[in-house]
Amino acid sequence: MTLNEIADLIISPESEHLSCGNYINRRGIRGYYVQLKCGSNWCKISVSHADRHADRITFVELNEIDPITLQPALVIPISSISAALKSPQAGQAAIEIYFNNVAVQGLWAEFYENGNWYMVSVSNVDVPRCTRPDELERIADEFLWQQGHVRRKRGSMR
Repeated sequence: MTLNEIADLIISPESEHLSCGNYINRRGIRGYYVQLKCGSNWCKISVSHADRHADRITFVELNEIDPITLQPALVIPISSISAALKSPQAGQAAIEIYFNNVAVQGLWAEFYENGNWYMVSVSNVDVPRCTRPDELERIADEFLWQQGHVRRKRGSMR
């Protein structure tokens, strides 16, 4: 998956916004993050220097702001993030592989574009690369329960 494909994914109709907000990094600079579920993928994107980025809001984006849902937080529109992911700088970014704490493989990249650092991570919703023994036990128990069989726990004397 490329950053260009991720850009299309985050603006697709199946994209669900899970959470977003501002943060202050170690240098005291305000950033913005957004976490989305895009079909079978989790996407999390953070943008540094959010205050500087806010100066670039377009007329169309400004007109789309609903005064009823305004929050005190600084929000960077997904369309702006998507445009950055399609930039030449994003095209030069190295895409790295990582595994989260439940062994699900994901991709991450970071790049600098127009005064902002972007950090992007994408992983599949629930396709573990390898399963821990305790997870195998849980999966087996759940499968047997669904089949109407009760599995005895190891060491039990039934």
